[in-house]
Amino acid sequence: MPPHANAGESVDWAAAGRIWGTTFPRDYVTFMAEYGEGTISDFLYVLQPLPSPYWTDPDTGMRAETANAGELLMGVPRPPGSALTPDRLIAWGVTSGPDLLCWLTSDPDPDRWPVVVLGRDTPEPATVHDCGMAEFLRRLFLAGFGKCPLSGTRLWGEHAPKFLHCREERRIWDAGIDPWTTTAPSAARPPGT
Repeated sequence: MPPHANAGESVDWAAAGRIWGTTFPRDYVTFMAEYGEGTISDFLYVLQPLPSPYWTDPDTGMRAETANAGELLMGVPRPPGSALTPDRLIAWGVTSGPDLLCWLTSDPDPDRWPVVVLGRDTPEPATVHDCGMAEFLRRLFLAGFGKCPLSGTRLWGEHAPKFLHCREERRIWDAGIDPWTTTAPSAARPPGT
């Protein structure tokens, strides 16, 4: 999944650390530098840790999705023996499934945070995957889990995933083209509207 020209995000990690009270996993920091905030194959939106300048709705982004994850977790059964509690989640992605992808932050070392999937149409509503964000994506693209951990299979076994930074996605939409089909857009609107 090569990044396109002008992808990447210049994140103030010190400010992010103050807001969240923690540092972030190195694979996520690298992902933000290379790709930034945006969508993978018109299915998974990766969030940045600071309030996004790309969204017009202030109730979006990592803070809002983390709150949504906490509320969702309160109403579903949790995996036995897990330390899965709402105050230990930080959401890093959302799918059109719509699933929430989070880290379980109970380990003091962010590089050891597992990925939590809060699925809307998955066999289990909450699953913990013992890998970081980048490894989770790699396994997803290679169909490397026992079964697809998400509600939709759009990325399952996707050997050529495409990433678009939200700025680029908006630029293409503004040109009158659907960035995912390269045809004239339907009634769907780009992110942030």
